[in-house]
Parts: sequence; structure tokens; C-alpha cells
Amino acid sequence: MENTHVHTDNKFLAGPFAPWAEENVAYDLEVDGQIPEDLAGALFRISANPRFAPLDLDRYHWWEGDGMVCGVYLRDGRAAYRTRWVETDSMRFEVEQGEAVYSGFANGGNPRPLPPGAPPAKNVANTNVGIFDDHLLVYFEGGLPYSMHPETLETYGTYDFHGGIDVLCTAHYKIDPSGGDMLFFAATGPRITWLRADAKTGTVIDIHSFDIGVPVLMHDFAVSENYAVFFVTPAQFRLDHIMQGKPGVVWDEKSLPHGVQIVLLDRRTHAVTWHEVGGSWANTHFYNAYEDSGRLIIDGHRITRLGTPADRLDAPPSAHSWFPPAIPHRWTVDLATGTAKEERVSGLAGEFPKINDDYTGRRHRYGYFVTTRGVSRDIMSDGLAKHDYLRDTTVVVEGPGPLTSPSEPVFVSRADAIGEDDGYLLSLWWNRETDLTELLVHDAADLIRQPLARVKLPSRVPFGFHGSWAGQATLDQAVARQNEG
Repeated sequence: MENTHVHTDNKFLAGPFAPWAEENVAYDLEVDGQIPEDLAGALFRISANPRFAPLDLDRYHWWEGDGMVCGVYLRDGRAAYRTRWVETDSMRFEVEQGEAVYSGFANGGNPRPLPPGAPPAKNVANTNVGIFDDHLLVYFEGGLPYSMHPETLETYGTYDFHGGIDVLCTAHYKIDPSGGDMLFFAATGPRITWLRADAKTGTVIDIHSFDIGVPVLMHDFAVSENYAVFFVTPAQFRLDHIMQGKPGVVWDEKSLPHGVQIVLLDRRTHAVTWHEVGGSWANTHFYNAYEDSGRLIIDGHRITRLGTPADRLDAPPSAHSWFPPAIPHRWTVDLATGTAKEERVSGLAGEFPKINDDYTGRRHRYGYFVTTRGVSRDIMSDGLAKHDYLRDTTVVVEGPGPLTSPSEPVFVSRADAIGEDDGYLLSLWWNRETDLTELLVHDAADLIRQPLARVKLPSRVPFGFHGSWAGQATLDQAVARQNEG
């Protein structure tokens, strides 16, 4: 962190989470093994990386770190690398002040009066990153996305889909494989707004709002061919609490006396239906959803609780303990009767589930995720997993040598792919010995511990949330457009 060296027992400020203060650029990176020749484009990842010491070190939460984008550019078997801060208006103000000025929102804190001229709220721009409308967009659910140059990573400013959104949107967009449109939503309090943006123009071409009654922490959703899928759980995001310095991420089982509900929005008619699942739990992330013989199948991970319990707001649990390990589940909605059921897919704890995105909204066979088995106290993730839904089997590999703490895996199809898993898994791993990061390229069809390539990055990429792959044609077009101004 730029302004001071601090000591704290907070896990989210140490090990693979620890801040990295420098922006870095490097070319012709060292590679163990061989980068496949057909792997051409860029992997973009976002870090939660505090630029200044948080105002409350003990209550600082991983979700509050400043956004720093990492781009790993692959072509002709070679790799280049760049990292830069997402220079939001609030970050620029803190740089001018030379210190953090915004209090935390996840676990609460002691909010100070903001200095004159400060933006009213902080946009940490730290949750997801990807190319759309020839912009490299960085997402945070508490504000508008920010646009960056996809090669230089220069920050341009906020992006609102040409006037299509006004306050915020989810970081978990989906891309419709049939035409490239972006499918996404905005959650403001108890109101959900469904959005679809045109791939060619970037403009919003479908919008519909509905009320879910409670201010659910609506982070991820799923889409099938005809439906958008939302879960209403006891996990809430309370802006009113944040203003008082109380935890903003709250676990309130009393708010849902009937338990968890699945809400479906018919993308054709905008009809909204509610389906009772029951129980008190929360979903974290989804793999996918698809329709099959009158049923809607939804795959994802769920946890037993999320956030500070509503009855102990003045004594929030430690920064990590309120996020227990998540377990893979499947939910099935009978579209004729409206009944819903759930089943556990496996007992293997994990997070950041992903699929081959070409299968978004239709039946998938494979799911990829990182395991969170708790092998070591200083990390969250400890292995890379592939689940086969047809055979009901899961393969887990750990990192070679000292590598651990893998990031969310990103699937990239081979140039001449003939099957769903015919491609590569790209993930970032922390090297305990060097305290640097490596990009690992695994064969998704034959997942073994030894990757096809280990790309040695010149810095550590602090453990972050999400990212995406941009193929060479997409990347080159976006770079060309931004260079034209």
C-alpha cells in the first residue's frame, strides 16, 4: 500500500491477497512448457488491491480492494503482460489526498466526513473485466462500469451503454452465444432491472423492472434460452447500514419466513414467476441454466450463510468467517407445475464455477471451478476441478511445486474445437516461494497436474474475483477502434 507499512492479522491483507503497489509491464515472459500456437488473444483479470491502507484494518474486507487490471497477451507462443489501476474518480481523489478517505462497506467501520470535493461514494471497480462494444469494461456493483483501453489499460471514464443504465449494473453479465448480445441486470434495493445490450451498437434494446420485496445481495444470475434466473435469499445489501458505519452485507433469515425463492423472468413476455425452494442459504455463483423436457435446470454453488448476522451487527465476525465454503448444487424447476427442488451434486467445496461460455443457456456437460477445501489457512482456493455432469465424476488437480491459490478458471476453445471440453483452462496461481504469480494453461479435456505451460509473471496479481478471455480478432478490433479515438 502506497502510504504506509501496516501490520494486521486480517487474512485479506496478507499472502496471496496482500496489496501490490506497482503497475507493471513486461514482454517475452519466461515460459515453462509451451503456450499452444492457437491460443491467441488476451486474458484479462481484475484484482482487489488496496492502494492505500484501509481506514479500519481489522474490518477491511476483500470485496473492498481497489481494482487493478491484469492483461496477459498471448500470440505465436509468446506472452506479454501489463497491469494498471482502474483510475476511478474516487481513486483519483484518494491519490490527491495521499490516503484512503472512504470507509468499508462489507463489515462496516467508522465513516468520516468526506473531504470537500470527494465523490459521494467509492467505486472500487474490482469485480469483473471484459471486452464489449470494443471497450475493455471493468465492473463493480456499486456504480457504473469503467472503460479502459484494451492494450494500454488507460482509464477513460464511466461507461453507461450509451445512456442505457444510470446508476449501476451487475458484474456478472452473460454473452448470448447466438449473437453476442450482453444479458445483464441492475439490482437497486428490492428492485431488479433486466437488461439486454446489442452486440453491434452497445445500446440497451430490452429492459424490464420488477420488485422482489427485499434488498437481496443479488450478485450473480443465470440465463436459459427463454428465462433469466434470480435467487431471493437471506443475504442482503443494506445501504442504510453502510451510511451508519454498520455492516452492509447482512444475513437476515427473518426477512424470508418461507425460505429461499427462485424468481424467473420470461425473456419473451417479461412475465415473472416465483418458485419456492425453502431453507436458509445463499447462492454464490452459477455455472449455467438450460431447459430440458419442460424443466429448467440450474447449476451453481451455495453456502449456509453470507455476511454479518442481523442480530450481531455491532460485532461482525472476522472478515473471512462469514463466507463459509460453498458446495455444488443443482436446482430443477418444473415449468408446468411451478414446483422446485434442489439436490447436492457433490460434497467438494469450491467456488468460481465456470463453463465453456459457448454453452450459455443450453445443456452443458462440464463445469470447472476452484476447490476451497481449507488445506491451508492463508489461502482460499487450493485446487482446480472439472465436474462431468454426465458421468457424475469430479477431477481435482493441485498446482505443481509451490503453486497454490488458483484464480477462477477461464475456458478457451481450441481453434478447431470438436467437443465441449476441447480447449484450455487458464488460471492464475500464487507461487509461495517467489511471492509472484504464474499463468497456467491446462488441457481442459485431459486435466492433469502438469499444465501445458507455466507463464512466469513479473509481479504478484493479488487474489481477485473474475475475468475473461478475448480472442485475437475481438482484441485487435477493440484496440483499433480505441486507437482511432
